Amino acid sequence: MAGRKTAATGLAVACAMGLASLHSVFVAQRGSVGAPHPAVTPEAGASPSWSTVEEPEELTFFSWVSAMRLAAGAALSFALVTASAGSALADVEDVVIAVDDKGKTTSLTKEQVIRGKRLFNAACSSCHVGGGTRTNQNVGLSTEELAGAQPNRATIEGLVDYMNSPTTYDGLKDISEVHPSIKAADIWPKMRSMKQQDLYDMSAYILYMNQTIPEKWGGGKQYY
Repeated sequence: MAGRKTAATGLAVACAMGLASLHSVFVAQRGSVGAPHPAVTPEAGASPSWSTVEEPEELTFFSWVSAMRLAAGAALSFALVTASAGSALADVEDVVIAVDDKGKTTSLTKEQVIRGKRLFNAACSSCHVGGGTRTNQNVGLSTEELAGAQPNRATIEGLVDYMNSPTTYDGLKDISEVHPSIKAADIWPKMRSMKQQDLYDMSAYILYMNQTIPEKWGGGKQYY
């Protein structure tokens, strides 16, 4: 997936930056000099002359270790942040969503999830916040409850069909006049401008939420 490739690239760059930093510090330490020290001349009474000497080997070694730890820590932090972002993107693309009852599936991009959420919040959230059902707490938008309906509503096509022409849970009675629908758009203003693609995106979002947070989606205001 593109997200994992991005994470791997970020890790490689971070390691290279860390090694480059270590090399620079090492060269600087090897070439550094200590503070000037007086050197006594053989002649008694002569003024001391000043010369430079290298720091003791112990100080150079500890400076090298400290620099190594600092650079390695910075490289690791950068790699973790990049990997986390890549993993989040990969998770979105890896979610498999049922399109129909025949086994056809699809996946969404991050942009599709955002669009589906926006449409759902605008048209459905007043009654279905968090995947619950405000008017009937016994029937929410969880996969289990959608699959128990007649016909099966736990697919994109099943939900699109419902939003076009809704029926009762057992599928026996038309309820387009009491539930927002395209069929009765004349009494449901929010549905008048809805296109079939909009219904598809909302349906895909509902099923996506079932896959990503199944323990919360369907709980309604208990979690949202």
